Amino acid sequence: MALGRNSARLSCFFLSRDVTDRPIRHSVGRGGANAKDDTRLIQELLNSVPPLEGGPDRLLAEDGLIGPRTQAAIDKYQSTVLSQPDGRIDPDGPTIKALAGKICELPAILPGRLGLNARPNQKAGSPAAPAAAPSGVAATAVADGKRILKDLEPRIRLLRFKLTHQFPPTVAFCNKHFATGKSTVTPSEIAFINRLVAAIDFHVARFNSFGILLIDNIILFDPKDTEDLGWTVRGGNKLSTRQFQIYSDKGKTIKAPGQTVFLTNGFAAQTGFNKHWTVLHEMAHFVGPRDGSGIQIDDNAYAFNKNFLKLSKFQKLHNAETISLFILEACVGTANVVALPDLSLHAAHFDTFPKVSVAGDIVTS
Repeated sequence: MALGRNSARLSCFFLSRDVTDRPIRHSVGRGGANAKDDTRLIQELLNSVPPLEGGPDRLLAEDGLIGPRTQAAIDKYQSTVLSQPDGRIDPDGPTIKALAGKICELPAILPGRLGLNARPNQKAGSPAAPAAAPSGVAATAVADGKRILKDLEPRIRLLRFKLTHQFPPTVAFCNKHFATGKSTVTPSEIAFINRLVAAIDFHVARFNSFGILLIDNIILFDPKDTEDLGWTVRGGNKLSTRQFQIYSDKGKTIKAPGQTVFLTNGFAAQTGFNKHWTVLHEMAHFVGPRDGSGIQIDDNAYAFNKNFLKLSKFQKLHNAETISLFILEACVGTANVVALPDLSLHAAHFDTFPKVSVAGDIVTS
């Protein structure tokens, strides 16, 4: 997940699990262990399903306790997916798999949230009315995100060519962004950067078998996030749309599906090349190694942090902010990057050679 550069949350501590793998550790329901965390997650999942598709008629209290209403909700949902309901949801059983798949592909569920978190104006015991439809701001933000990537695609493709051949100016440009002290980038590290750039290009330029650009199925809008500019599952393109991570952050449970980049109201309020920067930042998370691999594209520092340029080479190579600024400068030119107010703390560094002209040429003097 990526935090906004102006977010009050400068760091996150996540507890993530893949819901399609093993979201609960013990059985929940009749005769189950009914551990509190497992029960709470089941309550959140059930609250995310509309009543007509097996969800509870009235929203459950997400308190982690098995009571008659939660048990009745389990019984009701199982009656829609099992021929012989047993009133218990097992970690590897058919009910949890059906439940996870149901909410992954349920358009009525507010993107990025589960259960009561997806229904801010409702509370436990109220009728399970569907979540409100996204506003016009959402449609505009999503359209802007897609347009930005499509506009940048020719320059991203040119950057791929330069990184593939590792011309001296290109190597120098890589060192400007990723080297630390005497530790310069190696050919294999440039190849790693190139794989990220190529993966972004793939999703922006490639059509699927139905003639739809891949990026058109990736960018969504999260209207309830008031702190971030966007957020993304690290390595999200390694997951299917039927897989997602569950993140626990400051008491909120966040459903983060694979194959998705979320933009927010903060993104919609941005102007100029700041929007390009945000989209590239999220795409760096999206195409990088899968979460939990140890080499995922993380948020080691943002450009508003004083230590941004003091990261180690490894940290820079796996930092979404560094990667996004590298691609942005290559695509729109040094002059446009240096002019960004959000980069004011380190503008002098980016205004040094090698620079990129507005035409996309890397110049070393």
